[in-house]
Amino acid sequence: MGAKATLYRGMAGALRALDQRGVRLRYPYPDRLMLEQRILPAIAGRDDMKRILMVGCGWYTHYYPGLLGDDAEVTTLEIDPAKRAFGARRHIVANLTELDAHFGPGELDAVLCNGVLGWGLNDHDDIERAFGASVTALRGGGLLLLGWNDKAPYNRVSPADISALQGLEAVTVPGLEAHRVIALPRNQHCFQAFTRPQSN
Repeated sequence: MGAKATLYRGMAGALRALDQRGVRLRYPYPDRLMLEQRILPAIAGRDDMKRILMVGCGWYTHYYPGLLGDDAEVTTLEIDPAKRAFGARRHIVANLTELDAHFGPGELDAVLCNGVLGWGLNDHDDIERAFGASVTALRGGGLLLLGWNDKAPYNRVSPADISALQGLEAVTVPGLEAHRVIALPRNQHCFQAFTRPQSN
């Protein structure tokens, strides 16, 4: 185990110990609070959202799987092996471009991808592969939630530019009242939600 992985395991243990004492460390930014206090609880309240993939892990996301309800089957996916410590019990070390190696067609109710587009997932071909695989893994009626920064240089590829998303339908972000909501104006971090149409 590398030094970074050892450090992260120690951090994750300390964070979970604090959680058990009712002390939760978090980023106090409006976009994070919106996700934690409104969007994830709204998803948790839906009976049709049980098989959920969360893309990207960090110390500040270690408790997110628990916000999705005790009966949800949450899988986390992160390209950095050291960040496994912050993931769910079901965790995959992989790039989102490789999602089809881990989930078959229609196996997921939701894919939650916040802070990845434009923040590591930057190449247009990689973006198409990643979201093509995400759409394939969603069942009919499944949810794709995107959180991204509509500000240079992070918006070189926006959701409107991604061919893989063109067959999806725009829907209201869970817990909010619009399809696209700017959660943090200073960096134009916004949330958008889409659903895969039901098969005829």
